[in-house]
Formats: sequence, structure tokens, C-alpha cells
Amino acid sequence: MKTLLKYIIYTNLVVALSAGILSAGFCFMQEIESWELYGLFSLFSTLAVYNGQRLFKTNDNKETDWLIWVKNHKKILIAIVFFSSLISAVLFFFIDNHTTVIYFLFVIVCCISILYVVRINGRNMRELPYIKIHLIALTWVMVLFLFPMVNEEINDSKIGYSSAFYLYVLAVTIPFDIRDLKYDQVSQRTIPQLLGVFRSKILAVILLLISTVIFIMLAPTLRVNPLFILSMITQLVLILKMHKNRDDFYCAGLIDGAIAVLGLSFFF
Repeated sequence: MKTLLKYIIYTNLVVALSAGILSAGFCFMQEIESWELYGLFSLFSTLAVYNGQRLFKTNDNKETDWLIWVKNHKKILIAIVFFSSLISAVLFFFIDNHTTVIYFLFVIVCCISILYVVRINGRNMRELPYIKIHLIALTWVMVLFLFPMVNEEINDSKIGYSSAFYLYVLAVTIPFDIRDLKYDQVSQRTIPQLLGVFRSKILAVILLLISTVIFIMLAPTLRVNPLFILSMITQLVLILKMHKNRDDFYCAGLIDGAIAVLGLSFFF
């Protein structure tokens, strides 16, 4: 039961809630009336994708604590994926404006999400050199931000906000790659494998600071927003304190949780 609770909280609720709050807050800041529906869509689609990918990963030979638990509780995961996918589809039906660009966007997202874990010729996309972290950032940007902006025909600052969120997601994902050093294959050529732990953290801090500057340039009121400042300082400290022996609470609990604070800041 303790392991079940940890799994649900760390690898499901925290990341899904953070994605939902971040998307909802951004939509609220953009004055999108159905901001709550976009937030719920991001929440449940994240639940579906994350747990679906873990089901696929049970085919690997790796025996991490989480994968062992997943193998022993597949029915729970299948139920989460099924109901989350169903709710996501219903929400998409209500908010989608039936534009070709949106469908094309989600075809790309679905392909990346599936090929991220499904092996073709013995390899999946996450094992290809250099691109693992960029795949994560790309899917988050397309689902959480580009989808509502394109769907609601908001033409201002698409490139600016996409760049800010892309750099932000890269920054907060680097600590996860530091944690995964003991699991990732050398051929994946992740940033910590290439630069080492210390220089990877410095790069993450630089990316975080650049994203902060872009956010403030696009929305000047953020420079006096206490929650925005708190979210960025918190992430900066968490990045600097990261090392390869940090546990899931630190990464999936604190770092992912701090993403929700950024989302909340957009409401103010």
C-alpha cells in the first residue's frame, strides 16, 4: 500500500496536476474563457500518456523499483490509462475547433509519445542520441501551450511563449536525466552524460534564467508577481541541489511540484 501511494502521488498526481495547473494558468493569463477545460485536458492526457508509457516499459529487461511495481499492478495502470484517455477525448471534443493544424499537432504528439517507448528495430526514440530531453519539452509545449493558442486563434507571441516554455521544460528536465544516469545507456548521450553533473546543472540554471527573462518580456507584470518569482527561485535552488542519488520525492515530488507554482502565478 505504501508503494502504491508513492506511485500514485509521485508519478501520477504531482506531474499531472502540475501540467494541468500550468496549462490552465497560461490559458487564464491569455484570457481564454474555457481555461479550466484546457487544464483538465492537460491533466488527464498526462495521466494517460505517462501511465501508458510505463506499461510499455514493462517489456524492457530493466528491473527498477517502479517497473517491478508496475509489472505487478498492471490492472491498476490499465484502468488509469483507459479512464484518463476517455476523459481526455471527451474534453477534446468540447474544446476542439476542428482545425487541420490541431489534428496535425496531435498526430505528431501521439507519434512521439508512442515511439518514445515502443521499439522499432530494437530502439525507441528516447534511446536515440541527444534527443530524449527535447522530445519531452516538445510534447509539453505542443499540448499545454500551442494547442490552446492555435485552437483559440491567439496569434500574438506564439514563438515567444513556446520558446520560454521549451527552455523552462528543458531546465527542469535536466535534473531527471541526472537521476537517470545509472539507468540510461551511454549511447543515449544525454546532457549529464556529455557534460557531467556540475556543468549540466549550470546549463539548466542558464536555461531557467533565459526562460524567466522571456516570460517577463512577454508579460511584464510577472516581474512583480511573488508566486512567479518564488517558482523560479525554487526551481533554481532545486536544480543546484540536485545530484545523481536524489530520490523520486525530490524529482517527481519537489521539482514537478514547483511547476504547479509557476502555473498558479499566471492566475495573478
